[in-house]
Amino acid sequence: MTVYTYRVKDKEGALVTGQMEADNENDVLNELLRLKYNILEIKNKEKEGSSLSFLLEKFKGFKKKDIILFTRQISILLHSGTSLSEALATVSEQTENKKLKVIIEDVRQNVQKGENFSSALTKHPEAFSELFISMVQVGEAGGMIDKVLERLALLGTQEMETQSRITSALIYPVVLVIVAFVVINFLIIGVLPKFIMVFSASGAKLPIPTRIVMTMSWVIRKLWLPILGCLLIAGFWIKKRLGADEKFKIKFHAWLLKLPIFGPLYSKIQIARFARVSSALISSGIPILQALDVVEKTITNFAIRKALSDIKTAIAEGHSLVEPFKQSGLFSPMVIQMISTGEKSGNLDQMLEQIADFYEPEVEYTIKNLTSLLEPFMLLGMGLMVGFIALSVLLPIFNLIKVFRG
Repeated sequence: MTVYTYRVKDKEGALVTGQMEADNENDVLNELLRLKYNILEIKNKEKEGSSLSFLLEKFKGFKKKDIILFTRQISILLHSGTSLSEALATVSEQTENKKLKVIIEDVRQNVQKGENFSSALTKHPEAFSELFISMVQVGEAGGMIDKVLERLALLGTQEMETQSRITSALIYPVVLVIVAFVVINFLIIGVLPKFIMVFSASGAKLPIPTRIVMTMSWVIRKLWLPILGCLLIAGFWIKKRLGADEKFKIKFHAWLLKLPIFGPLYSKIQIARFARVSSALISSGIPILQALDVVEKTITNFAIRKALSDIKTAIAEGHSLVEPFKQSGLFSPMVIQMISTGEKSGNLDQMLEQIADFYEPEVEYTIKNLTSLLEPFMLLGMGLMVGFIALSVLLPIFNLIKVFRG
């Protein structure tokens, strides 16, 4: 399929520009004529720029904020009374991201052909998640697509803000680790070998710290390739095993949740996402079983996925909502109590939203506290390593000075 750009005029004489994917220019021409446009120009987009710019554009993706902006714009236009086809055309014209513009244009064309909005979105899973499509289907069934899209935009904004806060909290410790790694390796690989030649030529007995650092230097300089190869093989093996063995994947992810420090934090992130997405789905009118089915696919931890699958089975068999959550052992008593309250009061979506509102700031505070505690230890560790390397260099120098003086 080739992307073509076109300039046409509609029935009122207004200029319309856009893009269309087709096998050839005649297909574009026929489609535009079918839509009763007055055609001014059709161009092969691939030939408009250099091959380099085309390749760059081909591999250029789009960010989450692009989808959020698209969702919010469509919601506002639909709420103002604009038809879906016109709203998509307007947003397509205003969208700066070229790849997303092509997707929106394709969605608009399919909608004009009589397809449902959700059906047209299904053809682009790289842009629209199953959660997105499921909520749009509910909006279509209930005649409230604008409200559902508004809720989706809010959900996306909240998730993006949470991710941004987590990233901001992790920047400093990550930079510190990188700097420490670079400095220590520079000393061991770049500086120390020059002193090793002098020490070896002297024939003097070297102190234990010097011998330790010399061994480290030799291992890193001479064996870095086999070590890297072993790490890559181990990584590929784990990745392959995780992809092929469902039971191993579940056990591995359950082990991640039990890790000290990291485990509780990882669990809070997953539960916050579960609660936020579930709340959005249920408040949109999606039945609990269907909501859990969609949520299960948005959770990245497979131990929690398995728990949600078991919960879904138990509910389908007629059990209450609370018992299977309790039996999973992966949800805190507070979460179970709030789900119980929501089930009894009929306000499950509100209770889930409150769980998300509690856990999302909790994740941010936990990360900040962890980084605040880790920073002095990381600085101390870096200082001790650099000091040990410096000591290993200085000790034999002092010994050599004593020899020369004697």
